[in-house]
Amino acid sequence: MFYREKPFKIIGKPIVPYRKVHDGILYVLRTGCQWKILTKEDGLTFTCHRRFKEWNRLDIFKRIGIRLLKI
Repeated sequence: MFYREKPFKIIGKPIVPYRKVHDGILYVLRTGCQWKILTKEDGLTFTCHRRFKEWNRLDIFKRIGIRLLKI
């Protein structure tokens, strides 16, 4: 459902794994806190919000829900 992550050897900003981003998004949705509460040292503040908007636009959460209902 997700597109491939960047390989770790690519030069540029450090990679934030999908699992960490997913956990950050679920934390915000579960607690209702603001995005800026997430840890800045992990780079989660902006990454989680940006990927949440992107995954929402791509209907990733809808596909996850459908797949979970099929289990």
